[in-house]
Amino acid sequence: MIAILLPLIVLPQIAIERPLPIARRFLRKGHKFIVCAHRGDHTEAPENSLEAYDRAIKIGADFGEVDLRMTKDGVIVLMHDATVDRTTDGHGTVSNLTLQEIKALKFKRATEKHESVPTFEELLKAVRGKINLYLDIKAVRAKDVLPLLKKYRMERSAIAYVYGPANVDEWRRDAPEVPIISDISKMTDAEQIERDWRAHPFAISDGRASGYTQQIVDIWHKLGVVVVPDIQSGDEGPAKWAPLLAMRVDGLQTDHPKELIEYLKSVGAR
Repeated sequence: MIAILLPLIVLPQIAIERPLPIARRFLRKGHKFIVCAHRGDHTEAPENSLEAYDRAIKIGADFGEVDLRMTKDGVIVLMHDATVDRTTDGHGTVSNLTLQEIKALKFKRATEKHESVPTFEELLKAVRGKINLYLDIKAVRAKDVLPLLKKYRMERSAIAYVYGPANVDEWRRDAPEVPIISDISKMTDAEQIERDWRAHPFAISDGRASGYTQQIVDIWHKLGVVVVPDIQSGDEGPAKWAPLLAMRVDGLQTDHPKELIEYLKSVGAR
């Protein structure tokens, strides 16, 4: 784990504006700023493991970001990459492996001796009522995901990050209960941002934090869009967090949720 030390100075208090309605829906009780744990608290446990999400719950994160892919036999599992090679002791593409084959694998950074790659349903069982889910839709469809969310009554506790206008439209049509996330990586012109959004509207903007300016944040807020940039980087810490809080973003997706929460508390933003 990378230790992130807070500056030994008196930190200025940061005023947090009243959250937009969609943001309030996903803030845990007493919170003013959304903290999304990228792939769970994966500095302490294997990414996309049940242990990583359990840790995110215990430290008080509002969201756990989770990557969804489909096995050869049609079961949704948690895996960021198209293959299992990087995070497990196995080899092969998720879509070419059966659930049984994937369940036989072990995490390379196992913290729980007997934990296997979780299915999406196993995650829902474990976290229902404890944390919201930021679904990174790698290789699944809305029609595959929504029935499971409804089964565990979590359709109002999830948001879905989808890729491209066609997928935005698909999710708005097939899973209208689930707010959509998109990013601003190719949006730099104010008028173009608004035109593109009105053609394919979504509820939450993420994307790389380095792409944000005060003007862009203000545009999204004018449109009623919640702003939750991705701050993950090798030098993530207060020097990167503070300017974004000053822009009045609504939250951050982070690789260091515990340290971010401690920082937010120290500046009066939690």
